[in-house]
Amino acid sequence: MKKKNYKGRIIGLAIIALVTANAFLIYFDEDHEKVDRKSYVNEWSQAITYDLFETLDTEGVFASQESEEVYFSQEVGAFQEFLVEENQSVSEGDDLYTYEVQNYAQQESNLEGEIALLKEEINAIEDYINEIENYEVPEPESDNTSSFFNNSDDTSDSSEPAQYVETEFQKQSKLAEQEAELTKKEAMLEMAEDQLDQLQEEGQTITVTSSFSGTITDISEELNAPLLTLKSTNLQIEGKFNEDERKLVEEDMAARIEVEDLNLELEGTLSSIHSFPEEVEVHRSSYYPFEVSIDESEEQLLPGYHADVDIVTAEALGAVTVMEDLLLTEKNLYAWVMNSEGRLERRAVTTGINEEGLIEVTEGLQEGEWLAYQPKDEFRRQAPFITPIKLRDLDFQDIIDVDEDTLTTYGLLGLLAR
Repeated sequence: MKKKNYKGRIIGLAIIALVTANAFLIYFDEDHEKVDRKSYVNEWSQAITYDLFETLDTEGVFASQESEEVYFSQEVGAFQEFLVEENQSVSEGDDLYTYEVQNYAQQESNLEGEIALLKEEINAIEDYINEIENYEVPEPESDNTSSFFNNSDDTSDSSEPAQYVETEFQKQSKLAEQEAELTKKEAMLEMAEDQLDQLQEEGQTITVTSSFSGTITDISEELNAPLLTLKSTNLQIEGKFNEDERKLVEEDMAARIEVEDLNLELEGTLSSIHSFPEEVEVHRSSYYPFEVSIDESEEQLLPGYHADVDIVTAEALGAVTVMEDLLLTEKNLYAWVMNSEGRLERRAVTTGINEEGLIEVTEGLQEGEWLAYQPKDEFRRQAPFITPIKLRDLDFQDIIDVDEDTLTTYGLLGLLAR
């Protein structure tokens, strides 16, 4: 007689009972709801406000901001001697060279004519400066902001604030330009008057003085033109844009300058961009020269030093910013965001400037919102989430110092939660 296998029967019945019980539990669940699927979030990142900049990286070289050429005509007299040397620094009014007048009356007449002409030019510049200073830029609500500084007949958009700011800038720029020209003419007048005084008081020998402050960079011993070349100690950056770069930049854009060898970082402005390339050839790329003015120069900088230049082509100040890795794309960009109900929400976003892994969010996100970061394949729409406790972020003392009422309340909630 075979021995019955009671143990196997018991195990089989237990398995059947377990499966049946689970089936009944699922069927008779009071809410007839499916089991919630949860998202596992290991890392979070918060949206912040940040200043972002879009830049065009290029290179440049330091050069003198201004130069002045001094001439001598042998028709006015016989050259005697130079009173300066190459690489010598001179100031306005310093002696440059001397010559002996051959025709006293003619030279006196020439100097008097030059002085009269310079005075007329100075008066004209002063009148123009007064006219600029007295011109009041109409407020944005007015409809006439372009008539004085440009020839545009289109005033349909002149009430815009941007037009007002542009016109005010044009006014200040034109004023600075004319004041610089006035200073130059006054220096030339002083030099001519000084030569006339020398001629009338001392006779045949005249000493020519400088109307410019800078460094003597070239002397023509053969008396070729120009006789002397002076360059200012004020420096600027000079460089070239290729055709693609030229389309992205405009004058008055901010610039960042870095001189790596000297560990220097400077701020500047794209002050000038040439509208015409250096050379025009069918089978060669065109390059457009540019100049960057420097806000504050450094003593250790010299003409010829090279620098890296970043032109700021766009900026977003105080922008809502996240790490680029937080944004995903299928057809459109989106992010997984913790909503006010504490669930994961897949939200479409619109972005702007991208700078070194940080990206501006122009629509779809607010400062302070939390975004799920890793692991991305565990994220689900409108799902509750679980996230590990980061012990390194906890203050043990805060855990110990929890008051008794709080501990009791949340302890009971935990026990009663479904």
